[in-house]
Amino acid sequence: MDYSSSLTLERPNLWLRSRNWDLVWISFSALLMVVPYASFFLAQTLGFDATKAREGVNMLVAFCIGGPHMYATYTRTTFEPEFRKNHYSIIPAAIIIPALVIYFGTYHFIFLLTFFFFWASVHVLHQIVFIVDCYIGKHRPSQTFASRMGDYAVVLTALYPMAMYRFVHGTFHIGDQYLYFPPFLKVDAVWWLATAAFSFALAYFVTKTFREFQRGEGNLPKTILISVTIVATFITPFFGELDVAFQGLNTWHSFQYLALTWYINRLRLERGEISSPTMRKISGPKSWWKYYGFNVAFNSIILALLGGLLLTRHWHHLSNDQCYYIVILSILLQHYYHDHILFTLPSEIRETRPALAA
Repeated sequence: MDYSSSLTLERPNLWLRSRNWDLVWISFSALLMVVPYASFFLAQTLGFDATKAREGVNMLVAFCIGGPHMYATYTRTTFEPEFRKNHYSIIPAAIIIPALVIYFGTYHFIFLLTFFFFWASVHVLHQIVFIVDCYIGKHRPSQTFASRMGDYAVVLTALYPMAMYRFVHGTFHIGDQYLYFPPFLKVDAVWWLATAAFSFALAYFVTKTFREFQRGEGNLPKTILISVTIVATFITPFFGELDVAFQGLNTWHSFQYLALTWYINRLRLERGEISSPTMRKISGPKSWWKYYGFNVAFNSIILALLGGLLLTRHWHHLSNDQCYYIVILSILLQHYYHDHILFTLPSEIRETRPALAA
């Protein structure tokens, strides 16, 4: 009997690409979360006030990573004729979403911010769930339904105990803007419930994961990612400057997303599934910098538009924050919409899992 073959079948490679690649680009890249907050304090040490430091962090993240990750989505959607054909809704969305952002950013800014931070939290966690699904898809035998739900539950609840506490007690603010929270929900029972949900999910996750490893069925890459996510999302709402703290979470999310999208595109290229010549050129094995540069170039256009809006404030009388969020969210919310298609369609999950197993 070939015991080496048997061992290979029983203990498959569960990493998306390789152990080192996954740890650097997917899980331990969470260490990048410290950069925005460190930059915020460094700017104040250099003499900038808190508002200017916060705006500087926003621009730094937007230029280097947050902005480029938005455009990476379009390499799989807008620039792919087959995707446009199958998901036509992205075309009218490209008009409707910016129009709504401009309207609400101008006349109902607080509601735009509240909607954005809610959708952003869902989007970040949805990406983690997607990657967890990819790890589960590489595991044979597959996890039980209850085990999957345990993974999802702890990922989706860790962010909200402290976030709900701050909403209830009126301390959830972005700069000088306090996000809207319905008055009837400003009761302690709301954050107690959020805390109870997370506590139950965490206890179940720890218990069932321990038992899975005891039985030799543990999924190490998935467990590392979920554990890092629990810590990263749970502590984020504790920081005083919430928009800077969430920029830390955004930095990790964006870094992770850029790597994952490039890898998926590389595998799509190998399978002959990319029809655009430009997308083929930036998706090859040694084309990471072409891919990143492509996204930075598109991002530079939107940042130039933001610069124009800031320079003409005497005419439109929008605040710096309004200018920033109107321009950024016009693209970012489309990115969210596209990704919720990519992350949820069964065909996309089936297409991606075999690729990631390659």
